[in-house]
Amino acid sequence: MATGRVGATLLAAAALIASTGCAKRLALVPSELEKVQVEAGVQPLRVYPSRRMVTIWKEAAVDKDFGVDRKIIESSANQQLKTVTAKGTSGQILKIEERNGMPLLWVTFDGSCNEPDCAFGFVLTEDERYRLIERPKISGYDDPRSYHHCLAKGRIMKLGKMKSLGEANDVYVNKRKNGKLRTIHLDVIKVVDERTRTRTRRSGGVD
Repeated sequence: MATGRVGATLLAAAALIASTGCAKRLALVPSELEKVQVEAGVQPLRVYPSRRMVTIWKEAAVDKDFGVDRKIIESSANQQLKTVTAKGTSGQILKIEERNGMPLLWVTFDGSCNEPDCAFGFVLTEDERYRLIERPKISGYDDPRSYHHCLAKGRIMKLGKMKSLGEANDVYVNKRKNGKLRTIHLDVIKVVDERTRTRTRRSGGVD
């Protein structure tokens, strides 16, 4: 019986310790990135898009057939590639450069990509967020189009300023009907382990 109570106590203590580590999803900011660079380098770090991102590449050259059979008949066939990058898709920082004096992170969400040429670019904006500025180009295809969250005409993203014309770089934004902007920035998962060790002593009293 006593052994059972001891086992239950140990299990409760283990559960309490396990619950002290809290995983939070936060926007990647320069101060956190600097800590990572100093302590471990960026290679082990995994980053995530703040929102689902859809990217479309449309074939540049299109073969057209033209004919006349009482009416003009013109047909064409083209190909497009679509990549969906979900919020839970992990990415790796391949390289850090600069764009107009601001840090630019080249991030791959594909394990077969290990060069900036096939990676997405996220530049630091004035509000300390790393936002989408570059999409990878594919030979034989037009420049890609990116959509915020879903493939819809009203969700296409275009280069623009966040708030001020004085901002160093344009980033990809999607403008809502109310004028507010949607963007895609980088998030990280941070585990906050806050443990408090308590030492208890009994007061002896005063004579």
